Amino acid sequence: MARRKDAFPMIDWVYDVWLWSFSVLVDLFFREVHPRGSWKIPRRGPIIFVAAPHANQFVDPLILMRVIKTEAQRRIAWLIAEKSMKRKFIGGAARLLGPVSVGRALDSTKSGAGKIYLPDPSGDPLLIRGNGTKFEKQAEVGGLLVLPTVNGLAANAEIAEIHGPEEIRLKKEFKGDVALGQLTGQTDEETGEPKDGIVRRMRDGYEGTPYKTAPKVDQTEVYNAVFERLSAGGCIGIFPEGGSHDRTELLPLK
Repeated sequence: MARRKDAFPMIDWVYDVWLWSFSVLVDLFFREVHPRGSWKIPRRGPIIFVAAPHANQFVDPLILMRVIKTEAQRRIAWLIAEKSMKRKFIGGAARLLGPVSVGRALDSTKSGAGKIYLPDPSGDPLLIRGNGTKFEKQAEVGGLLVLPTVNGLAANAEIAEIHGPEEIRLKKEFKGDVALGQLTGQTDEETGEPKDGIVRRMRDGYEGTPYKTAPKVDQTEVYNAVFERLSAGGCIGIFPEGGSHDRTELLPLK
């Protein structure tokens, strides 16, 4: 199997030196770290470590790496967002650990022309229409429509069909009152929150909401890289929820 161009091989001694160096930071912040059940970790064979929810996307992997190395003499290849891999310090450090970079559609959003709205939220919630949009040029089947961010969250939905420059059909409808309010004009103009007593119909004269599009991401090479590591008896690590710090709740697993 050909190695991916963006795959980074793991060099054991580099991994160990890096881990020892950064473990000093763990000792500065935490007096003691006591793992529970570490004796259950297999000493050989493929493993997928799923760590969630977590409080910090940098400290938690470091602690887990040290525990796994100390208790089971295993090394973890993390799935890391391609966006993070492009950062100077984080990406440079991560490359030394043999990670698998993962492209995420929401990291590649672009503002779309015009505005979009939901003309019939009760009868046909999958139909999206636009004013001055260019769906045929700026969107693609399998890609995403992304609404403006409200309280740190941006609703998105996958595109199933494109019917001209101003009409799209979704694979699944937008969920939640915030998204519904944005698409029907029933939101507070200052906060972006849905108005009290929201109903499933579009406000008269509403022209739509700004939006972004995200491309369809082919993850075939990511799966191939993961299968390659596992078939060689290695370990893969995943932090699936994609949030940290003040958003420690578990987000939808994809």
